[in-house]
Amino acid sequence: MKRESAAPRKSTRKPASRKKQQVQGTWWKPLSLGIGAFFLLCLGIEYFKEGGRLAFLRHNIEEATQINTAVTFSPAGYEVTGLDISHHQRQIDWKAVKKQKIKFAFIKATEGITHEDRYFARHWRQAKKHDVLRGAYHFFLPARDAEEQARSFLKKVKLEAGDLPPVLDVEVTNHQSDDEIRAGVQLWLDVVEEKYDLKPIIYTNYAFYEKHLAGHFDDYPLWIAHYNPKKSHQLANSSWSFWQHTEKGKLKGVQGNLDLNVFNGTMEDLYNMCYEPEAL
Repeated sequence: MKRESAAPRKSTRKPASRKKQQVQGTWWKPLSLGIGAFFLLCLGIEYFKEGGRLAFLRHNIEEATQINTAVTFSPAGYEVTGLDISHHQRQIDWKAVKKQKIKFAFIKATEGITHEDRYFARHWRQAKKHDVLRGAYHFFLPARDAEEQARSFLKKVKLEAGDLPPVLDVEVTNHQSDDEIRAGVQLWLDVVEEKYDLKPIIYTNYAFYEKHLAGHFDDYPLWIAHYNPKKSHQLANSSWSFWQHTEKGKLKGVQGNLDLNVFNGTMEDLYNMCYEPEAL
């Protein structure tokens, strides 16, 4: 009789290295989660911190420019009209805009220290191409280093002959005191004026000006935003060069609402404000 071969005995011994492999293969997961949580925490701090690098995502205008506003209107009696734009106006038909007697455009360039308007370069080129006087503005965050904000603006904006003066947009406090706000504003103005030998323009709204800035920067051209026709012209011991009279303006060639402005002077006066570099 042929002997049957014995079936191979199954080993009951588990590989000793499997558990070690599992342990070694999962160590990175909690580390990755920890790094991710730390990164999100840092983003959260920057978002909620006044003047943080992400503050531009959430800051609110302290005093709205539409205080006491009852109606939107177009002021009469001013021959020089313009608009101001930012990334909110992605596409602009400059030919159509110019046909509506728009003579100048202020374009947002920077905000805080790190934020740059993504449509600035396009708007800057197109305004020049269509012979619309152009100016660049910086949105000021008082809680951030003013000199660094000025350097960021100067790095982004290169003025050419015939451009309007740089503009400092001051309309939030970031919970800074009046003295801190004014000191920062003055530092930004000094750095930019030293670069171009040209006094920058200060933009603010009527209520913010009266509460925080009145009487402190009278040597600088003032661009005021206020939409009440009965009070827009009345500034204590000062006068305005530009007046933003509505944030709900309409123009052919631009979708949606936009800010419209007038200049308190003639076209010759406006040309005289523009940058003229010294001849070498």
